[in-house]
Amino acid sequence: MKKNLTVLNKVALLIIWTIYCISLMLPAFTTSDGDSAPGVMLVLMGGLGIFAGLLASTLSWYANLLFFYISVQTFRGKETSISHFFMLLLAFRSFFPWVMLLDEAGNTAVITNYDSGYYFWISSIMLLSTLVFINWFLCRKRVS
Repeated sequence: MKKNLTVLNKVALLIIWTIYCISLMLPAFTTSDGDSAPGVMLVLMGGLGIFAGLLASTLSWYANLLFFYISVQTFRGKETSISHFFMLLLAFRSFFPWVMLLDEAGNTAVITNYDSGYYFWISSIMLLSTLVFINWFLCRKRVS
C-alpha cells in the first residue's frame, strides 16, 4: 500500500507541477494602467515588495515558498503537517485587492483583473493542499 501511495504521490506531483509551470508562462493579472505580468516575473520579483513597504500585497508571494517546501516533502514521502493550511491562507490573500510595485522609483498600480495564469497558480496550490490532506487521511486511517 505504501509503495502504491508513493507512486500515486509522484504522479500527482508531476501533474501539479505541470499546472504550476503553465501558470508561470501565462499572464497572471492586469493592472490599472493596462499592463499585464507573466507568472514567472511574479515568482522571481514578487518578494521584493517587502522592501518597499508593501508587505500586505507581498504575503501571497510567500505561498510559493511553501509550495516548493511541501512539494519536496511530499515527494520524499514525509508529512508536512499543517504547513499546507498556511500555504492556502497566504494564497487566498491574493483574492483581496492589492497594490503592486511597478518600478524602483516606488510607483505602484492596483490589480484590476486576474488572468489565466493566476487561476492555474491557485489551482496548483489547491491541488497540492488536497494531495497533502488525502495523504494525511490515508496514513491516519492506516495507523488506526
